[in-house]
Amino acid sequence: MSKLAYLGGEPITENLLSSSELISCAELERKYLVEAYKSGKWDDWPGEDSMAARFQREWAQFNNSDFCALISNGTHGLQLALESLDIGVGDEVIVPGLTWQATASVVCDVNAVPVLVDIDPKTLCIDPDKVEQAITTRTRAIIPVHLYHRMADMDRLLEIAHDRNIYLIEDCAHSHGSIWGDKNVGIMGVFGSFSFQRSKLMNSGEGGALLMQDEQLYWKVVSQRSCGREYNNYRVHSGNYRITSFQAAILRGQLAAHYQNADTIDRMGKILDDAVAQAPGVEPLTRHEKNNRQCSYAFVFLYDPAAFDGLHNSTFRAALSAELGQYFDTTYTPLSHSEVYYPHTKKRHQLNAEYVKAINPSGWDLPVADDVWQNRAVLAQWTIFGCLEQRAHLLTDAIVKIYENRHQLLNKQAKK
Repeated sequence: MSKLAYLGGEPITENLLSSSELISCAELERKYLVEAYKSGKWDDWPGEDSMAARFQREWAQFNNSDFCALISNGTHGLQLALESLDIGVGDEVIVPGLTWQATASVVCDVNAVPVLVDIDPKTLCIDPDKVEQAITTRTRAIIPVHLYHRMADMDRLLEIAHDRNIYLIEDCAHSHGSIWGDKNVGIMGVFGSFSFQRSKLMNSGEGGALLMQDEQLYWKVVSQRSCGREYNNYRVHSGNYRITSFQAAILRGQLAAHYQNADTIDRMGKILDDAVAQAPGVEPLTRHEKNNRQCSYAFVFLYDPAAFDGLHNSTFRAALSAELGQYFDTTYTPLSHSEVYYPHTKKRHQLNAEYVKAINPSGWDLPVADDVWQNRAVLAQWTIFGCLEQRAHLLTDAIVKIYENRHQLLNKQAKK
């Protein structure tokens, strides 16, 4: 057996991503940036043909959406969606317990209660069975997150929302361009919220977009992002949540690239899933048959510590990182004990003792999310989807090598 790189041996490869199949349109981004600068229209003002207005139309077209409103970021997009639906004090919104804190924080920001439910261990997305169990007379909405490398089960969730007469808002921050059946991500719920933060598949540093199919909701959002000004006879008291034309210029160039990259990410995601499926002690996430295109924010697969005789997931990930020259991590910390989700400590949320207790995340039990985070998830950044197809077998080879040398790792682990 060859010695593991983690223990001082030679790695399978110095860099799994020796080159990338993902493209960029950097020159087009620069071209649009200069055009935006010369235009003098640097903001996103309704009725003007700014760079922001052009990207807004193009993003709607890419997603086959009737309406699109650009927003300052994905967090504000979710908040404006909730406010447009008049969700607030006395209401509950069901969210997954495994997600970035913004999905739940925005619910607190409109003075409603986020109800944290556990995830499906095979997809890491919100568990529809747990959603049904969590619905009360106060439930107004569900916010499923298409998390990392899979889409939430939209058939089940839409059926639940329809039967119980509650809203469904898609959090698409991780899923630019995914398709469920014949529908693009973000247009199946009443709203679809996207993030263009720096780590996303398309990024302008910060930025976001809301998709919707209802014109009345569109104008409510437009009013809210523009300080509550009245547009088309709609006005909603609010602040400033506008994007700039410079951000939109970058995104226009990135969208041109994403038309190709979306299919590459989907194709390589399947190939990497197959590479995992051929290795011992690990398994790919389950992909629903209606998930016709998967544009993933990260590549994730599941590790079985028992198959490796109790080797810690953290040690497995460190060894895999060393073999492939590609960093592997775990998921977000579940919200029930997240280091960045503690709304009950903020004075603005101290409405009453009952509300403070309801929004305290420690009150929620998320055993599946905890197990996935601590013991099972293995995650790589989305850039791994640029891996050349002929190099995907190196992932299999690296896992096999670790499996065959697991007892060396166990000995090292025991000495710590």
